[in-house]
Amino acid sequence: MTTLAPNISDAPTQVGGKLPLISQRDRRRAALTAEHLHAGRYLAIEDGEEIVVIPVGEGSLRFGRGQASDVVLEDRSVSRRHAVVTRRGDDVVLWDDRSLNGVKVNGERVPQAVLRDGDAIALGDVQMRFIVRD
Repeated sequence: MTTLAPNISDAPTQVGGKLPLISQRDRRRAALTAEHLHAGRYLAIEDGEEIVVIPVGEGSLRFGRGQASDVVLEDRSVSRRHAVVTRRGDDVVLWDDRSLNGVKVNGERVPQAVLRDGDAIALGDVQMRFIVRD
């Protein structure tokens, strides 16, 4: 009987811990802490023991696993192009970008939703919360 060597792609990429969910590029652009937020709209993303706070400005933010995303979420449950967050007047709208695992707002799968302060959002298995500071 011949024993095959393990597949190299199955090897862990980091010893002793889970890889960060949010890419280092996006961590550098994120707001520092929730306590120091200025007036505005934010998405707070749970990443292990930390909360990464992403400001939602004018225009759109694309979320996904692909490097072309504005916010890269390094989780297998997230599609390469998973969701888009955009401003429409005073509203912030979340759109499912034809993802496989869907977008949930407050536990309900939705194709799109106008976000309200405190909404719980799931992109695949990635959890986040929408925060409004006035």
